[in-house]
Amino acid sequence: MAEALIPPVWILAGPEIGLKEAFVADIIGKARKLGGDEPEVHRIYAGDTLPLEAISLLQNSSLFSSWVIVEFRNAEQLSQKADIDALASYCGAPAENTVLLLETDGYSVPKAIEKTVPPSCRKTFFELFENELAGWVRCELSGAALTLDEEALESLLELVPHDTAALKAACLILSASFPSGTKLAAPDVEAAILRSKPEDAFTLFDRIAQGDLAVSLEVLNSVLDSRRGDANQIIAALVWSFRRLQRIGEALARGERFEDVCLREQARSKTIQRQIRAALQRYSPADCRRIIVALSETEGAIRGPLGSVFDRQLLHLLITSIITEKGQGLAAAGWSEQGIYPHLVL
Repeated sequence: MAEALIPPVWILAGPEIGLKEAFVADIIGKARKLGGDEPEVHRIYAGDTLPLEAISLLQNSSLFSSWVIVEFRNAEQLSQKADIDALASYCGAPAENTVLLLETDGYSVPKAIEKTVPPSCRKTFFELFENELAGWVRCELSGAALTLDEEALESLLELVPHDTAALKAACLILSASFPSGTKLAAPDVEAAILRSKPEDAFTLFDRIAQGDLAVSLEVLNSVLDSRRGDANQIIAALVWSFRRLQRIGEALARGERFEDVCLREQARSKTIQRQIRAALQRYSPADCRRIIVALSETEGAIRGPLGSVFDRQLLHLLITSIITEKGQGLAAAGWSEQGIYPHLVL
């Protein structure tokens, strides 16, 4: 039977986005070949769309396509029993000529759903090791007759997330920025990548380090609106950044050389080092410790009963506290006491 050629339900887990996207593209290509026309593809997100809506798309045949494919992303966020049971029930009896792709950047989906999907249809896409990434990048750039020296490769891997989708986009940027036959040095890579890089949680840290409140809030809104990070991911990135800044500041206070500390912290690119120097001018190790407490307070508030409704507002308060008071007001007051936010009680 045709449907046996494409199993109707898959769990696609893991952080390696590029290989996952390639797998999805292969599924779509197979459906196109089997149906003789373009499949109807829907990409929806848990939290924005109820599972019942996804199921309805799959159970109601398309008027224009032989196959219907639904990518249900962020499947790990499913927490309501009714939603989980509905998807588990569908996975046990899927519609013909359809494919449901349950996707997560983590490593699992709710167990009740997982049990209904055969092990052969559960795939985990792990990040490549650094030596594998290096070979992958050099191979990708060879198509444009571009080469990298070792420092340039290190800069690229420091500036770009370690998944093949992000690295492929970076290689396309480099291919468009330099003529064939160019051997790229670290400054070439840094200039091209940083010029085209979209805002994310780590560029938000750079804006915070510069002390520009208005721009920082703009970047925060951009990251949230573009889905390049949710509230918890933003907080995690800021905690990581301030912890690294704290370690560097403490090492310098002990008399270590800046360059040696940056090497140990995997901050090799000159651009990143300039950003760290600017951040050190504004935030001491004590400031960093206080800000990390503020980040923890905010994460707790976001996980509370009103956090999902007011996460943007809570993050605005957090960024304002970090820049204007270096976290002191928020960390000292706490989220549940009558402190600097007397009208906010969670």
